[in-house]
Amino acid sequence: MIKTTLSNRRAVAQIVREYRILAGSAARPATLRAFAAALSQAVARLGRGVSYQSVKNWQDGRYLPDTYGMLRLAQAARLDWRGDFASDVLAALYPESHQPATEIGRLAVEQHREAGLLRGKHARGRNTPKRAYPSPGHAA
Repeated sequence: MIKTTLSNRRAVAQIVREYRILAGSAARPATLRAFAAALSQAVARLGRGVSYQSVKNWQDGRYLPDTYGMLRLAQAARLDWRGDFASDVLAALYPESHQPATEIGRLAVEQHREAGLLRGKHARGRNTPKRAYPSPGHAA
């Protein structure tokens, strides 16, 4: 299970923004609907799809993509940019077990890791305190 952190959301949001730029034209990024349609096209034969609302929520950092859905997308479209997108998202969600497929994912993961923010299940080091502030209900 993923430990959802603000940095995971920021890394995923950065990846979505960068891939929308790549999927669009020289003048502007792909629309949410066009980007979602391109992702859906790759997993349509599996009976899956991606809504533009989901893409918007990922880009805004409200929600994270479904891990199982990203794994399926990575397999279904492993030979094009959609597979790379899914692999980069998985690397942002699980930096300890997935490697980014592209420079976009590597930069997003590295930027948030260097800031000391990116945390997966096992990312906490020995010397990293659990909290920098007392938890509710505990005296300082």
